[in-house]
Amino acid sequence: MDDTIAKRKWVGEELREHLEELVENRTVDLKKSNEQLQMKITEYKKTEQRQAQLLNELTNVNQELENFAYVISHELKAPLRGIKTLAEWISTDYADKLDEEGKAQIQLLLDRVAWMGNLVDGVLQYSRVGRVKEKRVHVSLNELVSEVIDMVAPPENIAITVENKLPVVECEESQIIQVFQNLLSNAVKYMDKPQGQIRIGCVDEDGFWKFSVADNGPGIEERNFERIFQVFQTLSPRNEAKGTGIGLSVVKKIVEMYGGGVWVESELNNGSTFFFTFPRSHNVVRNDTQLLTSSS
Repeated sequence: MDDTIAKRKWVGEELREHLEELVENRTVDLKKSNEQLQMKITEYKKTEQRQAQLLNELTNVNQELENFAYVISHELKAPLRGIKTLAEWISTDYADKLDEEGKAQIQLLLDRVAWMGNLVDGVLQYSRVGRVKEKRVHVSLNELVSEVIDMVAPPENIAITVENKLPVVECEESQIIQVFQNLLSNAVKYMDKPQGQIRIGCVDEDGFWKFSVADNGPGIEERNFERIFQVFQTLSPRNEAKGTGIGLSVVKKIVEMYGGGVWVESELNNGSTFFFTFPRSHNVVRNDTQLLTSSS
């Protein structure tokens, strides 16, 4: 009996010591875990503070860039207008004193002033995308594209047609105008065929509207497919450039801002098709108004 009691006491003592050891070890582990957690929390807070600081710095930089674009626009537009006025004055008042080469040089000057003015406008336009917010509204693209075609005013030898019904999309109206206007203007500007054909289409594909603007113009080499969407990139030599190299970069910036994509399929001398996608939303509906066709 005494041996049994002694054994029980011994077992109890062993168990108590074992439990105390387990508790002590677990306490040490928990303390280490707690210290590590506190370190991670401190690091996370520092990271949060750093992110907030970087976000604030980015906001300030963006604001400075926007202000800079406006200042540059204002500062450059004034002298450009002065140069244009002076060149026109010389061209008119000294018309009888200028030979053909002199008149050609004056016209070249006027062309360069116009190009520079368009470049300044393009930079300002590019800087505004994504920073100047408008209310998103439902826009009937059938109606909007018809208005854009009128704005582009293609010459008589270029026909612009809309091949199927276009949807109603929810967006900032001025931005979707820029997208279509830039694509159509480029197609008209670089058309090299006696009878130009530009076709606008749209299909519903994988939750996106997939738009296309196809032309029978000069086409683009595959090696330039990505380059043309970069700012200030144009395929024409600088002394012959028809565009500023900003229009397609504006299209890319707007489309990607809405979660879509833009690309081109083309073959040199066989025309180009520019595609861009625009995500569908649950409240976007199809517009069944009459098919648009425009041929100036």
